Amino acid sequence: MTKKNKKSASAEEQLASVFEQRAEHLSANELKTWTAYTDRDRAIVAKLLGPGAKLLIGPRGSGKSTLLRSAFYEAIENGGCLAVYVNYAHSLALEPLFHRQANALQIFRQWLLYKVVSGVKQVYKLLKIEMPSDLHALAGDADVLIRGFESGGVPALPESPLTPQVLGEALERWTDQLDLVRCVLLMDDAAHAFSPEQQREFFEVFRGLRSRRVAGKAAVYPGITSYSPNFHVGHDAEVIEVWAKPDAEYLDSMRSVTQKRLPEHLRTQLKGKDDVVNLLALASFGLPRGFLNMLSQVFGIDEGEEAESPTRRRADVAVADHAESVRALFTTLRSKLPRFEKFVEAGLSLETAALEALKKYNQLKTDVGGKTNVIAIREPVGPKFERVLNMLEYAGVLRSEGSVSRGEKGRFRRYALHNASVIGRNALSLGKSYSVRTVVEALTSGTSHDFVRTTPAALLGVDFEERCVLNLPSCAKCGTPRVAEEQRFCMKCGAELGLASVYEELLRAKVDKLPLTAKKLAGIQKHTKLETVQDVLLDDEAQSLLKVPYIGPVWANRIRTIAEEFVSV
Repeated sequence: MTKKNKKSASAEEQLASVFEQRAEHLSANELKTWTAYTDRDRAIVAKLLGPGAKLLIGPRGSGKSTLLRSAFYEAIENGGCLAVYVNYAHSLALEPLFHRQANALQIFRQWLLYKVVSGVKQVYKLLKIEMPSDLHALAGDADVLIRGFESGGVPALPESPLTPQVLGEALERWTDQLDLVRCVLLMDDAAHAFSPEQQREFFEVFRGLRSRRVAGKAAVYPGITSYSPNFHVGHDAEVIEVWAKPDAEYLDSMRSVTQKRLPEHLRTQLKGKDDVVNLLALASFGLPRGFLNMLSQVFGIDEGEEAESPTRRRADVAVADHAESVRALFTTLRSKLPRFEKFVEAGLSLETAALEALKKYNQLKTDVGGKTNVIAIREPVGPKFERVLNMLEYAGVLRSEGSVSRGEKGRFRRYALHNASVIGRNALSLGKSYSVRTVVEALTSGTSHDFVRTTPAALLGVDFEERCVLNLPSCAKCGTPRVAEEQRFCMKCGAELGLASVYEELLRAKVDKLPLTAKKLAGIQKHTKLETVQDVLLDDEAQSLLKVPYIGPVWANRIRTIAEEFVSV
């Protein structure tokens, strides 16, 4: 490699790091230097390091990991408590065991507990303190068990299985030895979104570890997280809403991110283009990861080119691509939750109908300040419609804005549609030629009284409940359809009804199932032999991905992250 090429590669790697969206991949210094904290963020970090169980709720990219990692590094630097960061992103890798092992729940519980042990080991390593003998022994078992479980194996369980009570007592003991006040368990990716059995078991362990001096803080998703029968949200754990509203404070925060993260030559190119930055921030819909995605695309950095000057055209393309990626994230639920395929179809129809309703409403509003992105659905809504709404909220397609009463007209649930979709479909009805500033004004000047009133039937038709049925596999032996999701034996021939492993199905899924833009998917399919999600994960150092035009280090890393998320929670 020539000196010039080395310099160019080094510059690309630096920019790739600047636009890294996942907090788990950032060093303590990068996280501290590049993150713009609001007063609300600081208050959440303080709660994470304080007493009491907490649930951080928000969709992907809302900043849950950033807050957990920030709390972790703050505790390492300033002391006060034993903060243990634990990432459960690989939980679905254990899901096949539930189809093959009678003691799958016991194995899963050991994995949950030993992941905490491994997290404590990391604390001692960072503090450069010698581990006590009991922790050293447990940490040795943890390394073997975790590696074995996550690789699909079934290593022998310890003769004396670890229990929440035993681990809780050990955590208090280690906290005392370090002369600290309390222990907080910062549990990231704890939702186990696509395995209800794992979710329920996690929350049993979560409750079991709680004590006066040990407090769990778990990051979960809105809408679809299943809690155990003994776990009561609000009583057993305080709920902390992480998903920021795309308001004035959020816009200030994202502008601050550009100042903290971008090198000087990129900051220079943004001078005088505050409207473009505001547009991208609003289009991210309160999800910082989306903002970074679009910002890198506007500069052209994610295509392996020299950074270009941000333009209106590039911003419009980035917003449209982001709307497509959000929608694609929702459609991946067809693969992750195949029994809810009909509900996903209903969700796509609901989004289309809602955007059309917004467009008609906004056409009647000549004042830009009277435009809205909020629909209000009349209550009551049935359980099937509720499921559709929850799944859309999980993906970030829409977000709850609370309920409002209109007297005799009834009570309505308000939901904001994703700004990127609203902008891309011109649901604000701003005409054919409008400025970026007009879009920004329309999305920031509305009031809580501006919304479109509608009903479930108006959005999905009067027969939507008949269409929203579970897609359950028939008996493999005689073909008789199942009558219930929990049915274990065929009612006709008596054969046992097996369930396919979601994790293994996701690994075998075609690349086009990943929530990527059409351009990126077409490039991968044309220029590589990567056919399945597993192929992407096994692409050593992204050698195949980097052969695709317009895929540089940033996008190669991003695509791998998307593939990892696809087979995780």
